[in-house]
Amino acid sequence: MQANSTRPKKKMKAGDQQTLFGNRAFDPRQDCDVCKGKGCGSVVHRAHHKLCCNNGRTRGIVSAVTLESMQEDKRLKEHFAAPLSEGERFSWKHAAKEAQAAFFAPREATVKQSKISAVTTAATTTVMDTSSGTATATDFCKAVTAKVNNPSFLNEHKDSRAPLAMLAFAGTVAEAIVRNKHNNVLNHFDGLTMTVPATDKDAIVPPQCDSIVGQKLLHVGWSQMFGLQLNCPRCEKGVLVDDRTNFSKNKILFPIFETEGPPLWCMVQSMVCRCCKARLHANADEVLCKVPACARAACPVETKHALPSENSHIGKGATAVFDLLMPTCGNGDLCSRLLCDSINRSHMERVTCCCSCHKTHRSAGATSAAATEPCINKDGQHVKARPPLGDGIRDTYDSACSNQNNPWKMSDHERHTGEIQSVGCQLVFAQDHTHEVTKNCFEKKSLGVNALWDVSTETGETAAAILAPTTKTRHFAHAATAVVEKEQLRPVCCLQRHVAVQEFVLGEAV
Repeated sequence: MQANSTRPKKKMKAGDQQTLFGNRAFDPRQDCDVCKGKGCGSVVHRAHHKLCCNNGRTRGIVSAVTLESMQEDKRLKEHFAAPLSEGERFSWKHAAKEAQAAFFAPREATVKQSKISAVTTAATTTVMDTSSGTATATDFCKAVTAKVNNPSFLNEHKDSRAPLAMLAFAGTVAEAIVRNKHNNVLNHFDGLTMTVPATDKDAIVPPQCDSIVGQKLLHVGWSQMFGLQLNCPRCEKGVLVDDRTNFSKNKILFPIFETEGPPLWCMVQSMVCRCCKARLHANADEVLCKVPACARAACPVETKHALPSENSHIGKGATAVFDLLMPTCGNGDLCSRLLCDSINRSHMERVTCCCSCHKTHRSAGATSAAATEPCINKDGQHVKARPPLGDGIRDTYDSACSNQNNPWKMSDHERHTGEIQSVGCQLVFAQDHTHEVTKNCFEKKSLGVNALWDVSTETGETAAAILAPTTKTRHFAHAATAVVEKEQLRPVCCLQRHVAVQEFVLGEAV
């Protein structure tokens, strides 16, 4: 309201910032003589303007209270950084007499008497009978229930990102299948994935086990699951040797978010090179490029999105959707909501099934009602591994587009650039400036972007698109020259056709 008042205002230029009172904000490149002289190549022997951020005394701050606060912070920083003097060391000057007496008073040694508790808790590990080579769904359900009902297990994993039932299932699988030499891993895993089995329909399943039925657990270990021996991508000489997984060391599971259902939880193998001693994870982009395509298809993550710096990955299904949405609208918040909504819908489906089973058995009789347990309390537990927000998805997508760790060793950015450069035409093309596109440009003011110059062909493809500060010809002349030099761009207008026909007719007549 103040900016739109009737106060006289100077005409502002493109790129100027407007203040609350309608005037132009201070710009060091225009209002500070020293900064303005440096931009022109001259030296001005005077102090910077008091509003300039390069002023050593004010730092661009005029408020006296703020300057006093900065000076006080500087004084305290120097005070605490200075070493103690001899008189300040080991001094009782600032200690009360009561504190001195309490510190030097004799203390009585306390002896704790050990007591034998008669209450014993269930063991964390549950031995499963896997002598037959396979474990049934009932065996997994009993083992998971025993772990979840153990107070020590709950206390140990209270801060975990994954659900407690999924951690219990992963621990059971690691003990009874992965680390058991007498058990065949391929009998339970399909490639890298193992789905939590469902028990018999007539059996009463505890709510903790029922909440993870259908979820997938991955064991990303190429040596154990596929028998592959991978070379080190760093030195290209050594061989990667399995060391340990993230679950065996820290008891954590790596999430992979998809647009359908809950996240996939991974036990990722850590591998070490014998030659250069480099440590790499089995789900990193460098390692996935070394894996053959027949085995790499079992990993539900694209190589370009398998970034080692991220604490979660995006699945192939979500990647296919984001590749269509992000280049056109760049709406990272929508992509984040899609991932969150998939988790919410799967959770509501499992809650509905559990409540329906509880109601059915309760109406059957008193015995079933006593054995059937209600659903897990809504505010009692929750998954702490959340999908990335809109900014995180945009940053991840930008990193994935510039990632060259893929089977063809070419990033999406380079491929898209080559596709635009190869666009041509045989009939007509159109060029113009558009201003609406620049509203979605990141850091538009700092880059000085005002318009987008683009060239379109008769097929609807874009032959060139550049950002320009103005619509003047000199700001897009270099791009126009590059477009004209394309061999594929050979437009033919009606006038050229008419002249060519006349020359042909005259030549035949002569």
